[in-house]
Amino acid sequence: MSERMLQLAHAIQTSKGALPLEEGAETIEVSAPASTAASLYERVRTTLEYQDDHLLRRNAIARILRRFLGSDMPLEDMAENLLRELVWAKYLPNKQVPVKFVDELRPVFLKYGPLLDGVEKTNKPEFAFQFVLDIIANELDYAVVSHKNEELTVGYMYEQMRTRSEWDPGIVATEEQKDLLLYIAVHKTLLKSDRSTLRYRTLTLYYPEWSGSSNVSQIAEIAEGLDSVISTIDSQIEHPLVEKLSQKLRRQAGVFRTLQDVIEENPLDFKTFVESEPDLFGRSIWKALKKRTKLFRTKLRRTVLRAVLFLFITKMALAVILEVPYDLILHGELFVVPLLINILFHPLLLAFIGMTVVVAERRNADDYKDVVRALVVGANHDFLSFRIRKDRFGTWSTIFSFVYALVLVLVYGIIGFALYQFGFNAFSIGLFLFFLSLVTFFGIRIRASTRDVVLSPQRRGVFGSIFDIIVLPIVHFGRWLSLKVSKINVFIYFFDFIIESPFKVAVRFIEEWLAFIKEKKEDI
Repeated sequence: MSERMLQLAHAIQTSKGALPLEEGAETIEVSAPASTAASLYERVRTTLEYQDDHLLRRNAIARILRRFLGSDMPLEDMAENLLRELVWAKYLPNKQVPVKFVDELRPVFLKYGPLLDGVEKTNKPEFAFQFVLDIIANELDYAVVSHKNEELTVGYMYEQMRTRSEWDPGIVATEEQKDLLLYIAVHKTLLKSDRSTLRYRTLTLYYPEWSGSSNVSQIAEIAEGLDSVISTIDSQIEHPLVEKLSQKLRRQAGVFRTLQDVIEENPLDFKTFVESEPDLFGRSIWKALKKRTKLFRTKLRRTVLRAVLFLFITKMALAVILEVPYDLILHGELFVVPLLINILFHPLLLAFIGMTVVVAERRNADDYKDVVRALVVGANHDFLSFRIRKDRFGTWSTIFSFVYALVLVLVYGIIGFALYQFGFNAFSIGLFLFFLSLVTFFGIRIRASTRDVVLSPQRRGVFGSIFDIIVLPIVHFGRWLSLKVSKINVFIYFFDFIIESPFKVAVRFIEEWLAFIKEKKEDI
C-alpha cells in the first residue's frame, strides 16, 4: 500500500467539522415559526430550479448575498445576518452555530470590499459582479460546512488519474495546463461542481493563500486586474477538454467516492484493516456501495419528482398564458385534446424515463471490489486508465453533423405530421416539439446519472443502436435549448426579485416580534 494512500486515510479519519461547538457557548437561536416559514419558502423555490442537492445551500448563500449587496447593509453586518438566515432556512442547525463564529466570518466579507469596488471599473460590470459573488458564496459555504474530506479525495483522485492517463501529443500546449485541466475535470466530476464552485477552486489554485487571507497587496492585485483574472479562470473552466475529461472520469469517480466512504466508516488503522482483514474490507466496499446505490435511488426519485412538478407547473402556465389565448383569438375555439396532451404528455414521459432506471447491483459490486482493491494497493486496472485522443473524425465531422441535423428534421417532421392528424395547430406542434426536446435531454441525463454508481457500461444491442441514432439528435438539440432556457427562467426571477425580499422582511418581523413577546413575558 502506497504512503499516499495511508496519508489520505489518516487525514480523512482525523478530520473535523467546520463548526465545533464548545460546551456552554452562546449559539444562534431562531424561533420555530420563522424557521418553518423560511424553510418552506426554500422548498418551494428550489422546486422551480433544476439543481443538484449539494448546491442548494451555496445557491441560497449567493441569493442572500446578492440581496444584501443590493441594500445599504454594511459588509461588517452581513456575517451575522447571513448565518441567521441560513439557520432560518434549516441549511444550518438551530442552536448549534456559535455566535462567536460571526467574528470569524466578518473578515471574509471585508476582504471582498476592494473586489466589489473594482467591479465597476471592469469591461462588463454585471459579469464581473457575478464572478465576485460566486467566489464569496463558495468561500462562505466552505467556511460554514466542512468540505475537507471531499477536497482530500479530489487531490488523491487527481494524482491517481494523472499517472494513469495518456494524452496524444499536441492536445495541450504545456504540462502545467494539462495538469490544471485534469484537476478542474476531476473536481467537476467527483464533487459535481458547477461553474461557480470551479471559479472559486481555480482561483485558489492561482492564489493558494486566498481563502481567509487578509493579504492587502494580493487583494489589491486581484481587484486591479479583475478582468484578466476572470478571463484566465473562465478560459480554463470552459476549455473543451474539461468536458471531455469529465465524461471519461465519471465512472471512475464512483470508485473514489466509495473509497472515501469506506475510510470514513472504518475507525481502525487502514493498513491493518486492508491487509489483515481482506474479507471485511470487501464487505465494507459492498456496504458502502449499497448505501450509495440506495442514496442514488432516493435522490433519483426526488430529482424526477421535482423535475416533473416543475415541468407540469410550467406547462400549465404556458397553456393559460399562450396556448389558450392563441386558440381562442386565431381559431375562435379551444382545442381541448391537443391542450391536454401538451400539458400531460411531457411530465408523464419524464416520469417514465426517470422511474425505469435499473441498477444490476451484484455484478456492479464485484466490479467495485476489484477496482477499489487495485486502487488501494497501487495495481493497474483497465477501469482506472484512459486516453485522451485528438479528433478522430476530421473532415468527417462536418458530414456527420449534417446527417445529424437531417435525422433531427426527419424525426420532427414525422412527429409533427402525426400531431397534425390529432388536431394540433402549428403553435401547439411547436410547443410539443420544444418540450419533447427538453424532456428527452433531461430524461437521458437522469438515466445517465447511473454512471455515478455503476462501473460497467451498459451493453447496447442492435435495437439500442437504432434508438441512439433516432434519439441522440433530439437529445443534443434539447441540451442546446436547456442552456438557453435556463437563462430565462421567469419563475426564478419572480421569486428572487419580487417575493424574496419582502418575505424575508416578514420573517424577520415575526422573529423580532416573538423575541419582544418573550422579553415582556419574562418581565412579569
